[in-house]
Amino acid sequence: MKIRNLPPPDFSRTSFLIVEDFEGMRAILRDILARAGARHIAQANNADSAISMLERTRYDVILCDLHLGHGKNGQDILEEARHRGLLAPHAVWLMVSAEKAAEMVTGTIESRPDDYLIKPITETLLFMRLSQQIAKKHVLAPIEIAMREHEYLKALRLTDSQMEGIQPNTPHAWDLKRLKAELAMASGEHGPARAIYEEALSLRDLPWARLGLAKIHYNEGRLDDARRELKEITDGNRAYLEAHDWLARTLDKLGDHEGAQSVLQRALTTSPRAPLRQLHLGEVAHRRGELGAAALAFQSSIELARNTPLKTTQAYLALSQIHLAQDNPDAALKTLSALSIDMYNNPAARLLAQAMQIPVRLKTGEHGIAKDLAQQLAEELKAKAQHLPPDAVFNLVVPLLALGDKATADALLASVIGNHHDHPEYLERAQAVYTQAGLEDEGRELLNRAARAATDIMNRGVKLSREGKLDEAIQLTREARAQMPSNARLLLNHAFLLIAWMERHGRETALNKEARGCIELARKLKPGEKRASELLTRLELLGSDFEFSV
Repeated sequence: MKIRNLPPPDFSRTSFLIVEDFEGMRAILRDILARAGARHIAQANNADSAISMLERTRYDVILCDLHLGHGKNGQDILEEARHRGLLAPHAVWLMVSAEKAAEMVTGTIESRPDDYLIKPITETLLFMRLSQQIAKKHVLAPIEIAMREHEYLKALRLTDSQMEGIQPNTPHAWDLKRLKAELAMASGEHGPARAIYEEALSLRDLPWARLGLAKIHYNEGRLDDARRELKEITDGNRAYLEAHDWLARTLDKLGDHEGAQSVLQRALTTSPRAPLRQLHLGEVAHRRGELGAAALAFQSSIELARNTPLKTTQAYLALSQIHLAQDNPDAALKTLSALSIDMYNNPAARLLAQAMQIPVRLKTGEHGIAKDLAQQLAEELKAKAQHLPPDAVFNLVVPLLALGDKATADALLASVIGNHHDHPEYLERAQAVYTQAGLEDEGRELLNRAARAATDIMNRGVKLSREGKLDEAIQLTREARAQMPSNARLLLNHAFLLIAWMERHGRETALNKEARGCIELARKLKPGEKRASELLTRLELLGSDFEFSV
């Protein structure tokens, strides 16, 4: 493509951050921008410096090199900046690199920078790409702000407003249509999203539109239809990695674990720097009993996520369990030690790193050390049971029962059932633990009592609400939330009560934020939950939540 020489744009009011470890390249980029009148140019030569500068200033444009020597690279900085909200809604992120290998380019684009430029960079190309992206972000910034606040109805209205007057079937119009479809999906409105995807596919075979339809099929439980659409994409497009992730998720849910593993391995061949995909591969391989492959995947996930906001306890705990199953207790303890170091500012992670030593010590015959650990951690485990992941609880309660600490095991399992009382698979697993310990009848009574307690609290809240005692109902469900923070139904009930109170008495910022937080968490815990979308709509229709300007 021939690029015409055009007059330089005016960047005199635009602020820039150049993140580049090579001083000569920083000088080249600075001089190019200066020729367009740029006066506000900051520079960072490593990831830590860049993050520090982003914490203090909201830049209009970030030009970031992909490779920055040791430590975090450009992708890591972008992910952390997004996760921590360090980017202005209108900010443009251009990733810059000499890397031309398809694997690296694909992996970088997957982190969704606004553009990707390959060195050497010409002045004309840089100005053209910057001008295009700045203009696009200026249009989309109000929508981005609404999306960050999870105000999807407001974002949809803004999108419709921006679409007025734009020629149909132009690239910009389709950018907005695609965004509108994503917003409709986020708010649970599959109909409008489906219409846009089908319209796009009627013009030509667009993978993003086919992926959108596949997501709708998946969320509505039509897994075979989702698989068909996703295979249509992935069979002809090895680089569309999001489609591979969705295909693996669909196959996994259909019970085709071998197929899911194959899809994930193929995607990782194309783009190996993907910690969440490595985590999913580890989980699938573990379910198939392929402990070696699972261990490699979990270790890769840990290494890739260590310097990013994507690190979680899952990979560490799963890897330690695999080492234990492979009769390698030293490696299991080393992994738990790494968890306590890498997530030292996470109290729940530190507790898990200590507690999961109990089954390791017990297996190595260190009965006294295991018993001492159990005694030291018993009260903290009971107090924080609601914050522990179910899989970790199930791996912990068997050794606790073997050590005679039935009280702690009971508290942990009761918490799991209270948080997940509408998940029969957890009830079955918990009952199996008691049956194995020779406590079948006692365990059944305890678990049924925990499930009834969760249901009773919600029923009491509904009763108080019907009696017009909203304040009492809200207080009841708020206290219950503290004990059952992962109960999606309770979260939605609490949000319903908060919204009903505001519909009666007027919108309050704190209550609005609390209700929105409950709905968003419930959506994460139970994707596709229609009631969450309905409550979100009611919340956005409250007062100033639905006001906007263009």
